[in-house]
This record gives sequence, structure tokens and C-alpha cells, in this order.
Amino acid sequence: MSGPAKVACITLDAVEQSLLLTWAKQGLLPHLGKLLEESVSSETRNPDIIYSGTLWASFNTGVWPGRHDHYFYLQPESGSYGLRLFMPENVSVDSIWNTIAREGRRVALIDLPKARLEHLPQTLQVSFWGEHEVLQPLTCWPPSLEQEVVQVVGKDQIGACDLVRQRPDELRQLRDGLIERAKRRGDLALAVLEQGPWDLFVLNFSEAHCAGHQLWAARDPGHPEYKPALRSALGEDPLLDVYQAIDRSLGRIVEALGREAFLLVLATHGIGPRYDAAPALDAVLRRLDGIDAPTISGPIEVVRRVWLQIPGCFRRPFRHVIDRLYDASRQAERAKRRFFVIPTTDNCGGIRMNLKGREPEGQVEPGAPYRKLCDWLKEELLALKNVQTGAPVVTRVLYGDDLFPGAYRKEFPDLVIEWNNEAPITAVRSQSVGEIRVESLNPRTGDHRPKGLVLARSNDLQPHFLQGAISLVDLAPTLAAHLGVQLSGIDGKPVTEFFPQSARPRAT
Repeated sequence: MSGPAKVACITLDAVEQSLLLTWAKQGLLPHLGKLLEESVSSETRNPDIIYSGTLWASFNTGVWPGRHDHYFYLQPESGSYGLRLFMPENVSVDSIWNTIAREGRRVALIDLPKARLEHLPQTLQVSFWGEHEVLQPLTCWPPSLEQEVVQVVGKDQIGACDLVRQRPDELRQLRDGLIERAKRRGDLALAVLEQGPWDLFVLNFSEAHCAGHQLWAARDPGHPEYKPALRSALGEDPLLDVYQAIDRSLGRIVEALGREAFLLVLATHGIGPRYDAAPALDAVLRRLDGIDAPTISGPIEVVRRVWLQIPGCFRRPFRHVIDRLYDASRQAERAKRRFFVIPTTDNCGGIRMNLKGREPEGQVEPGAPYRKLCDWLKEELLALKNVQTGAPVVTRVLYGDDLFPGAYRKEFPDLVIEWNNEAPITAVRSQSVGEIRVESLNPRTGDHRPKGLVLARSNDLQPHFLQGAISLVDLAPTLAAHLGVQLSGIDGKPVTEFFPQSARPRAT
């Protein structure tokens, strides 16, 4: 091994593919543009509908949802109607990175979401330095690394970006912080590479994820939350500013890696304007089931509105406690319903049946009655219309049994709703539910899109674009195969097009 890493993977969390390609072509992202010219590239296929919550666990383990048990930071707690905080160590399926490390390879992971890496002499991991989901303080292996990280790049000053309110001064501070964090992430990567050589080096950039959620309205005059004051405070396109900061750090890292390493760059999934009816889903389900909202709901929502107006610096220490308290008020009420909303990522809605034999006080019989109820709900949800445009509010309703086959099926929703994100949704209507307002307290103005992009570069690959899409679960097995590590019992397989003809791995 002549360079700092034999195999390297750089992930760009929620970098919108269409923007990346356009700005690279215009010369605004020169380092990514150069990589596009030098790489074999392809779109990627993520898990369906609930992709933004499941893709990291699938990427790390090489299996589709249902064979792993993670889709959101809050998930149903077995044996109750409550929710549990889902941490990376709660993922029940081992990661491919551990298999690689157990084969004696030196592995370094930096801020890779939902990744579990065993504490072995040949492993290094930095977690929660600057991830999008801030679930715990900076955590490092070996523990002495924490002091080194703080000395090199300091502590992340942004924290949970969802605490940022849609105010020009707060958004400007977020943009500037993300630009600085992208620069420091490059510093951290170079410092870790100096501790090589590594067999496998994996680094995640989270900055575009936060920027896409919080800064979309500031760049989009067509967005209903766009305000001229945002343009005055943030410039023409704050998202481009953040992407360019990522590009600059990426260029430094790629230069340090040299041309000897096999390099995989993954833009995980995209971003666009946030248009959904998630805030109205519970009201829709109640009307369909003929259930009134509890009298306590009104006061709780008023308190919640006041809470969300408090500056994020004061809310930050209490955010998970508040999540638990907010959910606690709903647990007893869920037990009396046939079906209810469970949290999912914003680009989709999740419904759980109060199923006998699974829930403590189940109301719905398994088998044919369960399926009949799911079918009826699907028809009713597809009948919802956007009051403003007349278009369907829901594009698809998929069954959990079909989406999540495997040992962990019961962890996932029974129905998953894909919202029509083509236009803002201020109210929904159908013959069954009448008209219901969509009133969101969510500060995000951007939300996810499913397409990803992957680039593979090495000296012995001829650059070209592949037709079709590469499955997300195939990428980690590809990295393992480049290190001579064979995997079994997973859904993914090495991407043969990312190997020279003479060295392509044989199918197992």
C-alpha cells in the first residue's frame, strides 16, 4: 500500500443529484466535476418510500429493511404503545465494516451514520462530531482519539439543525456554520489519513443534509415560505455555498488519497421543497374511524407551538425529554384505536395497526380482517385531494408486509404513504373526511428525494456512465471485495463494473 488508504469511500449525505450534476457541469463544483470525468458512475436504488430513514442501516449491513430493524430515530417500543430512541448500537444486524475489520484490515470510519464498529486494535471511529442526527455527544474509538479530534477541529458548534428557526439571522448562522464545518471535516479527514495507511477509510459529509432541510426556501422564490429578507441575508443560493464548501474539502481529501486508492463517492439521496400532508394524517385517520381528538390535544399543541418558538440554544438540552413527554400523552389513546400514526421521515407517512397478538391491547384480528382494513385505508388515503390543486395528495400506499419482509418486519409501519410533493398542500379533502387543514410546526422547508448517485474511480477503470441503477446494498460488498473480503448471508453483492475485467469477483 503506497498511499494513506487502499480503499476509500466518501459519502455525501443528501446531496441532490440534479444540482450536483448541473453545478459540476457549470464549473461551480470543480473537484466533483473532475471526479465525474474520471469515474464509472451510476444512479443508485435506495429502499422504497421510507428510504431516508433506512438507507444508512442498509448501506452498513448490506441488507434491505426488514432484515435490519432501523427506519427512524423514534420507533415503536415492543410491548407498549410508546416509542424508543433508536441509537446506532440498537441496530440488530452486524455491519460489513466489522467483517472487514475481523479479517485483519485496518478500518477508519468518520461520522458514518448508524454504523457499528467493533473496538479492535485495528479500528478507528469518530461518531457524532458533526452528523445530521445529533443523538449523543462526540464518541471516539480509541477513547484517546476524542482529545485529538477536539485539538484538530474543535467541537461541532451547530448541533441539531432542526432547532434552527426560519429567521434570517439564524439561517445565516447555520449556513456559515455548515461552510466552516465542511472545511473542518476536511481537516479531520486529513489528520486521520496521516495515521494510516488504512485498508478502508470511510468519511461522511452531513452538511448538505442540514442545508437542504433548512435553507431550501431561502433559495426558492416559488416556495410558500420564501421571504425577500432571506435572499438579502443569505445571498442568491446558500445551498450552493454549502455544496462548494464540501467540494473544496473533497478536493483536498482526494488529492491526499492519490490515484492508487480505489475511491467510491456516494451522493446518498436527494432534496427538494418540502410539500407533504403529514401534519394532517392523524386527523384524517380519526375521521375515517369516527374518533374525536382527546380534549387534552388542544392545550398540548398550544404548548408545543410556544416551545418551538423558543431559541434552539435553550431547547437543545431538553429535546429528547420533550419528545418523550409529547409521546407519553398519546400512548393510552393509541391503545383504544384500530390504527394510528407512528413517526417516520417527513417524505412519507406511517400507520400502525393495533394488532391482536402484537400490541398489548390489540383491536384488529390478524389475517384476513387485518388485510381488509389495510385495503380499505389504502383506498381512502388515495382518495384524498389537494384542495388547492385538485391533485391527489397521496401517490402510493404500500404494505409493510411487502416492503419489509424479514425477521424485523414488526418493527416497521403496516402502511407507508408516499406524499405527492409536486405542490404545496395547505388542506386535504375527500368525501369520507371532508376538508382538513394542513398546519405544520416543522421548521424544515426542504425534504428528501429518492435518487442517489455513485462514482467509482481507480487507475484501471475506464470512465463511463452505467445504465440502470445500482442497489445501495451492493456498495459496501464492493468495498469489501476490493479488500479481498468475501461476505455471505446478505442481500448485496459486489458491483462487477467497479472492477477491471481481469479482476472481477466471481458470484457466490
